[in-house]
Amino acid sequence: MISFTRKLKEKLESADLDQIWPGFRLTAYALYNREYVYLFNHPICQGEDEPLVFEWDKRFVGNTLILFEDVPTAIVNVEKPGSFGGTYAILVHELFHGYQTLMDEKRFPDELLGVQYPLLEENISLRLEERTVLRAAVDASSKEDMLAHLKRFVELREQRRELLGESLHYENLIETIEGPAWYAEMKAYASLHQGTDAETGYKEKLLQHEEAELHLRKSCYSSGLALCLLLDELYPEWKHQYFHEECTLYECIKEKAGICDETEANCEYKLQGEASRIYQMVQEARMKKIQSFSDYDGYQLTIEGPMRAVFFDPMNMVNVDHQLLHQYFVTMQIQEQEYLINQPALTYYSESILHADKLQLNLTEKPLVSEMTVNIPGIGDFRGNMIEDGKKLRLMLAN
Repeated sequence: MISFTRKLKEKLESADLDQIWPGFRLTAYALYNREYVYLFNHPICQGEDEPLVFEWDKRFVGNTLILFEDVPTAIVNVEKPGSFGGTYAILVHELFHGYQTLMDEKRFPDELLGVQYPLLEENISLRLEERTVLRAAVDASSKEDMLAHLKRFVELREQRRELLGESLHYENLIETIEGPAWYAEMKAYASLHQGTDAETGYKEKLLQHEEAELHLRKSCYSSGLALCLLLDELYPEWKHQYFHEECTLYECIKEKAGICDETEANCEYKLQGEASRIYQMVQEARMKKIQSFSDYDGYQLTIEGPMRAVFFDPMNMVNVDHQLLHQYFVTMQIQEQEYLINQPALTYYSESILHADKLQLNLTEKPLVSEMTVNIPGIGDFRGNMIEDGKKLRLMLAN
């Protein structure tokens, strides 16, 4: 572990970050496993050569950017290190989010819009064609062909704007934040694989249509990346001005390409049959995940009472009929305390997805009941009464 982290540190220190993005500066970063955290480039680190090492705690979950001791800090889980190049690229991605913070980026989306994004067959059909056309623009052999594909791309997106309203703006903002970060990730990965077409895998994501509908947020990484690559062709200096703009990547590409946002009426959905199949597949996949969680054979505990989600992973949430499955973790505020639930959890809500009235957990150990509290192993103590029906358990929270 320590040799792997040192190798990553050495690569970052020797990298020409300006070749990834002009002016790119590193924030603090931490590499961690289930036991230890290795912190680098942070004000509390006493020396530059060695990391500050301390025991893992619940602040370090996922690959993301956090505020650690009030400093933007990129964190990457290296519990099971994959290839060095892949881990390095992910670290650069998260460090770019830190750079966005340093540059006072404000174009962040409301992640709740993404969780509540509507599943509509017509939108899927338009979106499949839109992504196909966008890939054709990236691969175009002439500027004339590129602009023709971009014009069609804008027509399709404006049709989707009429269909989706604010939900379409969510996509535009994800592209704007994550597209450049994926661009930086791709450039970092390519820097380790000179002489090969290392960028192809990133571009191919645009045409993985099933994945694009199963994982909306992540699919915007590849469309955002495509817009970055097209801006490189149309206006190579765009990155120097990017953090001084208020427009989204989509608005920026329209401006640089000189394309208005008029829509074509009566568009033919060339991929309508494919859209219908994918629509059914996404519906079934979501229901299957909820059902698989609910069919657990061990102890199944349902906590009942008011609670609120305060930290969650929007890329790994499944929303079906007022049931919200957090597939990996969620931090819930319950009885004025915050609890990290570092396992799948299913919440039930009435109106806001943040405010739940029931929380379902699958447990390998039975909760411990005392006179005043119920202890859920690995999570914490709660005030309330537990009712048992075999392995089906209900915890009624005290007011």
